[in-house]
Amino acid sequence: MAWSSARFDGWDVLGKPTCAVLLCAAAALAGCSRSDNSSTSTTSGQAASAPASAPVANASGGKTKVGFSVSTLNNAFFVGLKAGVEKGAKEQGFDLVQTNANGDAQQQVNDAINLLSQGVTALVLNPIDSKAIIPAVEKANSMNIPVFMLDRGSDGGKVTSFVASDNVALGQTAAKWIADQLTKRYGSAKGNVVDLIGLVGTTAATDREKGFSDEIAKYPDIKVVARQEGAFDQEKSLNAMTNILQKYPQIDAVFGANDDNTVGAEKAIDNAGRYKPLGDKQHILVIGADGTAQALSAIRAGKQDATISQNPIQMAAKSLQFVADYSAKKEVPANYAWPTLLIDKSNIDSDATKKYGLWSEEVKQ
Repeated sequence: MAWSSARFDGWDVLGKPTCAVLLCAAAALAGCSRSDNSSTSTTSGQAASAPASAPVANASGGKTKVGFSVSTLNNAFFVGLKAGVEKGAKEQGFDLVQTNANGDAQQQVNDAINLLSQGVTALVLNPIDSKAIIPAVEKANSMNIPVFMLDRGSDGGKVTSFVASDNVALGQTAAKWIADQLTKRYGSAKGNVVDLIGLVGTTAATDREKGFSDEIAKYPDIKVVARQEGAFDQEKSLNAMTNILQKYPQIDAVFGANDDNTVGAEKAIDNAGRYKPLGDKQHILVIGADGTAQALSAIRAGKQDATISQNPIQMAAKSLQFVADYSAKKEVPANYAWPTLLIDKSNIDSDATKKYGLWSEEVKQ
């Protein structure tokens, strides 16, 4: 499900892809993540406030102890989330305990339950799988420990606050951008498009695919010739795109659900001898998401046309701010949308982009 009925205390998403900040919608949100089940979180659009019994400090009476479980550190975006959590914890004076699930959903559940056993007073989760994480959320619920979701959501259990980008809107933006570019090329929105889906089982992949598929369907002369899982992985996307290129002699554009997907697609295009420079009618348009360092380099080199950037460092720091607010018995938003920014060659070095933040230049993997 999308966040289509939710009100968010974030930014409004602009309907058209521009080089300005795509502000996240106050009426439609579903970031790299979301809490899909209305019974699993504070009612959409309502703020959560800490009950009188909510834990404020750890058992020793010292700093508030916060547990954080990240899905993986094999992707720069999640390294950015980790950096943001550490930044936020330092700003709020928290004692931070971290784990890295290394892409193993069951390990993440075990890690989260272990964090709970260490006396954490809040749990911040970046799930690998929205269903697999449910037992950890429910365990925290049973212990009256508030759960804060970051970038990806849970399909069950009660979530206090969820910070993410609007991934449905992100997918829509990518589809609109492709339609606009093909209209410029052919005089109308038509052509053959490849859709490289993200990691199945994550709310980010589900929502981006929903946004993209629903929006691209509005253009009857644009044919999605192939939909394959790239799994947010360069190698898998390279292999998928290699097979697609062998099957389809005419491809006009590619949507990669993240920039690892797009980098893999770009390598396949190069390997197949199908790369043509920007401006050439045989140039395969490529748009991705996240704003990784590789994507920015590819945009400058003319291999990738655009990326819809997030800012995981600032997103994560905001989540830790909400942990502090909740511990202080202040209201926090059930869902909070972080703005995205469409970056292409025309604005990559602009003041607006610098102000938004090229987070990948701050992260060392």
